[in-house]
Amino acid sequence: MSPLTLLIICWGGTGLVALVALLSLDHLPLVQTYMLREQLSVSVFGWAGFSWLFVAVLAYGLGDLAARAAQRRPPRMRLAFDLSKLARVTFIANLILLGVTGIWIMLTATKTGGIWHLAAAAYEDSLSTRDLLLETKLFTGMRLFYAALPATAGLAAGLLAAGQLTQRARFLMWIVLAVNTAALFVLPMVMSQRLLLLQLMLSAYITACVVRGRIIGVIWLAGALVLFGTLWVAREAVTNPLMQTTATQIASQKLLFYVVNDMWNAFAPLSTHTPIRTARFRWRG
Repeated sequence: MSPLTLLIICWGGTGLVALVALLSLDHLPLVQTYMLREQLSVSVFGWAGFSWLFVAVLAYGLGDLAARAAQRRPPRMRLAFDLSKLARVTFIANLILLGVTGIWIMLTATKTGGIWHLAAAAYEDSLSTRDLLLETKLFTGMRLFYAALPATAGLAAGLLAAGQLTQRARFLMWIVLAVNTAALFVLPMVMSQRLLLLQLMLSAYITACVVRGRIIGVIWLAGALVLFGTLWVAREAVTNPLMQTTATQIASQKLLFYVVNDMWNAFAPLSTHTPIRTARFRWRG
C-alpha cells in the first residue's frame, strides 16, 4: 500500500463520513450539542476550503507519480540482522515503557486505597480519576511512555512477519503484542486517548503487510476494528453513566463528531481571517 493510496483512503473516508454527518445533523442531536459546545460553525465548510484541499491532494499525487516515474529501481540489498537479538531488545524496551506506566498507576492507586478502589473510582467519576493520575505524574512528559506502546507493538508485528526468529524470540514478541493491546484497552477508560489502541492495531497490521510485501490476514484487521469499537463504546458508557441515551448511540455520534471536528480543523484556517502582525525593532546604536 503506497503513501498516495493511504492518503486518498484517509482523506476520502474522512470527507465522506463528515459529509454524511453534516447532511444528517437533524437526526444527530448529540453531534449538534458537541458542535455548539466547541463553537464549530457549519458555514466553514465551503467550496474555498474544498478547493484548496483538492489542490493540495492533487499536488501531492502529481509529485508522487512524478517521483515514481523518475525513480530508478535500486538493486535489492540483503542486510544481515540478528532478528532474534532485535526481538530481545524490543522486549526490554517495552518492559521499560510498561514499567514506568505501571509505577505511575500503582502510585496513584495508593492514594485511593488500592488498585480495585482506583478502578471503582474510574467507573464512578472518570474525570476526577484522570485528574488524579495527571497529578501523580512521575515527571514531565511521562505520558509519552504509554503513548509509545504502539511503536514497540508495531516492531514486534514486523519481526513476527519477517520470521527467522527463535522460538523464544517469537514468544516474547507475542507477549509484547498481547500485553500492549491489553494495556491500551484498559488505560483509555480513564486517560482517554482511545486512538492509541487503533494506532497500535493499524501500525502492527501495516508493518506486517509491508514486511511480507502483500496484504495478509484481513480477518485480523476486522477483529481489530471490532476490538476498537468495543473500547470506544465502553469508554462512553463509563464517562456518561447518567445520560438517558444508550452507550452505543453516544459512542457513534461522538465518533461522527470527531470526524467532523477533524475536517473543520482543515477547513477553518481557509475560511477565517487571521491578522498578520509584523514585529518592529528599534535599533539602538
